[in-house]
Amino acid sequence: MQEKKQQRHARPATYGKGQVRIDAILDAAAEVLINQGYKKMTLRQIALRAGITVGNLTYYYPSKETLLKDLLEKILSGYLEEMARIVKASGHIPEDRFVAVIEYLIDDLNRQRTTRFFPELWALSNHDEHAAELMEDMYVAERRAICDLIQAINPNLELQQAKHLALFVSCSIEGMTMFVGAGKQQESALQSMKKMACESFLLLIRQTSQA
Repeated sequence: MQEKKQQRHARPATYGKGQVRIDAILDAAAEVLINQGYKKMTLRQIALRAGITVGNLTYYYPSKETLLKDLLEKILSGYLEEMARIVKASGHIPEDRFVAVIEYLIDDLNRQRTTRFFPELWALSNHDEHAAELMEDMYVAERRAICDLIQAINPNLELQQAKHLALFVSCSIEGMTMFVGAGKQQESALQSMKKMACESFLLLIRQTSQA
């Protein structure tokens, strides 16, 4: 996987201050993408937000496309790392671990950064192959983690049933973004939706039996 990514784009090897500069550039790019959208995400805007010249920026990223690849990898890997941390920190009871993950995913919808970023990513994935691949990788990993928890809660389920339940859970949560996300009309209902989601998902998992 890493070799495949390295073949897609290359930038100067960085150490110390160089890595700090790259992190600052990617943070600035994220803010521009989220606040202004992909169409207005120019190298000039990113350099301005990062407080550097366009020349300094292009030393590390000669094009918006190469920068975007690193940006998406950083943001999406962050979500997966946080999910793994939550699962590990939630004890040994499968239901507790499942609820902790669901609560994290739904609470995250209340962040303006998330509410704005994912619609941009969904739109971008329609015409950017790398964005589509990264998004699919993230959702596959997310569903795999949810599927493992589902099987731990109901060991009698066949793998395909658990996968379908995980897909249903993921679709249900993603669908909330446009209604109870940050700044959305029904934002105040988010906590109620979270409680109902956890309860209904657990009930569905426990009651689903082998066909």
